[in-house]
Amino acid sequence: GKPMNYISYAMSLFHEGKRNVVVLKAMGRAINKSVTIAEILKRKMPLHQITALSSSEIIDVFEPLEEGLDTVESKRYVSCMTITLSKDGEGMDKNDIGYQSPLPPEEIQPGDMNSQMGETAIARERHYTVT
Repeated sequence: GKPMNYISYAMSLFHEGKRNVVVLKAMGRAINKSVTIAEILKRKMPLHQITALSSSEIIDVFEPLEEGLDTVESKRYVSCMTITLSKDGEGMDKNDIGYQSPLPPEEIQPGDMNSQMGETAIARERHYTVT
């Protein structure tokens, strides 16, 4: 999806009081998009952040198109990132190596998400699910 869709949805969850925590998870090439989304959100409101890195083993299985040939398996590792953003930092380990405190107030520019996105775009975003 487009970063602005995720940003507007997360902002609506935070502002409507539905969530104090939003978790962004990404693998492979999507990691840079999740970092961009987190950085924009942190500049719209004061958010605590914990970032965790991991990797996942992916096994590709190639079935032969002709009889008598062997199945081929290919293993690869893909980088994974989990970014946890919290309005109040409650329950977050501030000693975690991936912890970042909220930005100073002078670096936060909330702006008006409704005027940028339009009411219909925000209404559409409410159909997503967040873990």
